[in-house]
Amino acid sequence: MKKLPMIIAIVVSIFSAQGAIAQEELAMNDSNEYFDYDEQHEYTEISALDLPLALQEAAARDFRKLRIAEAYISKDYTYKVLLRDHNDNTKVVFASASGEWIKPNDNKS
Repeated sequence: MKKLPMIIAIVVSIFSAQGAIAQEELAMNDSNEYFDYDEQHEYTEISALDLPLALQEAAARDFRKLRIAEAYISKDYTYKVLLRDHNDNTKVVFASASGEWIKPNDNKS
């Protein structure tokens, strides 16, 4: 019985890690879909510190190997975040203020 909580914790961490890997793969996608989404919104650069805390936490959780390099906000309060790894490779992701990732084919506007 003492091992049951440990087994549950391991299973939960495995499923959580798979979700983070899927989000990182989404960010690593170099297709033109992100460019098309970016064209639909007008963004203004902001400080990474001005990003909502939920978004900062989501980026730290889902993109552990990447750091926020630049941040932008649109009029409808969606965020464009430029992430950079230790090799200076950059990835662009889009998110809501609540820290939910927006896929390029989401038509919320």
